[in-house]
Amino acid sequence: MSHIVPRATQRFLTSYGGTNPFGKPRWRLLVGSDRLVKESGVYRDWAPGLSTAEKGGLNFEANPDAPGCNFSRHDNRPIRVVTEMREVKKYPHAPGWVLERWFPASSYGTQAEWYSYKAVDGFTPMLGPYPECGDYEMIFGPWPKAPTTDTLQDLIAQYSADINNRRGSAESRAQEYLLRFQYEEEQAEAKRKIEYDAMMRDHISPLHSSSLAASRWRQDLARRTGNANEHIGIL
Repeated sequence: MSHIVPRATQRFLTSYGGTNPFGKPRWRLLVGSDRLVKESGVYRDWAPGLSTAEKGGLNFEANPDAPGCNFSRHDNRPIRVVTEMREVKKYPHAPGWVLERWFPASSYGTQAEWYSYKAVDGFTPMLGPYPECGDYEMIFGPWPKAPTTDTLQDLIAQYSADINNRRGSAESRAQEYLLRFQYEEEQAEAKRKIEYDAMMRDHISPLHSSSLAASRWRQDLARRTGNANEHIGIL
């Protein structure tokens, strides 16, 4: 869903911040989740409706004959694994309103420098199309609500007075790419833990029990999940 910026805010940013050589506002306000960019990567397409755990994670079922529950790894496989260019969220880690500034193409180096960053296949351009007309980068935010024009004026003035202004570059885009990947991995891991906790809620007693059977069950769980040298607590 695309969010609408108040017209008064749009007019202010255009008049106060000025326009770029293409007639577009030099500064713009938007919701981070609406901002998309094209980039390349390895994408795994799964069947619709699968939970995070079902995408190669663990499956827990009640064990009527012993403490705890039985567990096995889901054998679901991606429908396909492909390296290609797709449109993705530029700021998945920044929900809320953000203030972007436009940078000219020269800020991103030459096309050769831009395309020197490759996806894992070694030849697909990692950063997507070269920004021949420049591009926007987040400078301030995120905010849960759209900032007032007074706040925007103060921030733009602050930025203009700062000699260490951030500039768009191919290197910063590559760093942003890696941060997005790390953020998505962390989010997926958090979802898996939540799903595991829900599945084991009715069978959690062996994790607290000091009985020999419970101890053996915990060790078996650790061995089969690749954590044989780690203490198994509450997942």
